[in-house]
Amino acid sequence: HRSVGGYHGAKMGRYQDVIDHYLVNIDERVLDMLNTRYIISREGEPFVRSTALGAAWFVSRVATATTPREELEALGTLDLATEAVVSERETLPATQFSTDGYIALMEYRPNYLRYEYSADAEVFAVFSEIFYDKGWTAYVDGVPHDAMRADYILRGAILPAGNHTVEWRFRAPHWTAVEAVTLCCSLLIVVALVLLVIQILRNEKR
Repeated sequence: HRSVGGYHGAKMGRYQDVIDHYLVNIDERVLDMLNTRYIISREGEPFVRSTALGAAWFVSRVATATTPREELEALGTLDLATEAVVSERETLPATQFSTDGYIALMEYRPNYLRYEYSADAEVFAVFSEIFYDKGWTAYVDGVPHDAMRADYILRGAILPAGNHTVEWRFRAPHWTAVEAVTLCCSLLIVVALVLLVIQILRNEKR
């Protein structure tokens, strides 16, 4: 199960900010943004929520904030179902976007997510996943695509009109170098085993 509270005491600083400012107070808008479908308490039955925004959605307006603090505070004032906030350092072609169309999560794995969407015009999509640029890369129809942090902790991207596939793939930084080192070590082990077998056979012949 995916829990908005996490499973470890150590959390990303920005996510801990959201917990301290909103989740401890059961802020409905932020719970919707995090696609929270159930609230489980120690007493009684789980509470089913029907207002969760889903795995991804389109917003009609994108606001900008000058500081991370302003981004965090904006979560308490914006209608997160139709609005998003990003840092002013992001380059946006516009602040108003179409919301005509749909987007749906089709495949979910810890290191891979695939969405299908259809839009009549350029759209701004918010993905209910934590933004982490050290390994996660967005692709549209298999081509790398620019993405940004939205709503302080989530992922956002401006997507072209039409019917397309959006993928998020995770590959650990420097993974190519790690693979090369692993391959070299594996080859050395194989060579050592071959030499050992040859030595054993020679000793038996003697």
